[in-house]
Amino acid sequence: MYVGASTANFYPMLTEESLDLLIKEGFENLEVFINTQSEASPEFAAELRKRADRAGARIRSLHSYLSGTEPYLLFSAYHRRFQDGLLLYREIFQAAKVMGAAFVILHGDRREGVLSVEESIARFETVYDLGQEYGVTLLQENVVHFRASDQEYIRAMKRQLGSKAHFVLDLKQSLRSGDSPMEMLRCMGRSVAHIHISDHDDSRDCLVPGQGKTDFRELIQELNRLEYDGGLILELYRNNFQTAQELSDGKQFLLRLFN
Repeated sequence: MYVGASTANFYPMLTEESLDLLIKEGFENLEVFINTQSEASPEFAAELRKRADRAGARIRSLHSYLSGTEPYLLFSAYHRRFQDGLLLYREIFQAAKVMGAAFVILHGDRREGVLSVEESIARFETVYDLGQEYGVTLLQENVVHFRASDQEYIRAMKRQLGSKAHFVLDLKQSLRSGDSPMEMLRCMGRSVAHIHISDHDDSRDCLVPGQGKTDFRELIQELNRLEYDGGLILELYRNNFQTAQELSDGKQFLLRLFN
């Protein structure tokens, strides 16, 4: 297991400046959240890769600004829009390959989606197969108001997709969905490939690790049981912390739990 952080923590700071700041704070494992389509260009992706390589850091995953529009682009009843959406995601996967990222993260279909569960999952599989052309694995995240916030949908994905079912567990999103992060983790099981990590207390659902009451020892014990070897990626919102140093402190807090 390794600990990293997402450039999304500093939004709306420019993506490359966010990357530089995380590197300056000692993060060697990075998630890039691109905020517009021009940031999916090969030139921009190569520049981010260059900055990471220069610092001895590694971009592990790519999260796209298209997440909020995926139900409209990829999961609507209008099939031509789906085909056009695939063209955009081809650029995303190409950017991930240039950056050296193993994963691209998808929010997927909305809870009130117009497709059947089977067709919704089949659309995911088409995008997944596209990613494989670039050596990149598509991950489904459990985001509130999206279908994958429901454990039954996660189970349906595992049944229908088999070895193609891979997931991001987001702790804060589980809480916002009224779910237990540990229960969602057990539902995803060995198909979990990536984790967006944060802390919480009785009144706030997104805090820097170590500032709340999350039982991270229990989480890490379960991950060890699952033989998980992926990342714990700090992903918060800009109003959830004051200084970049707090993210570094959160990383150190988690690393101490590995011992």
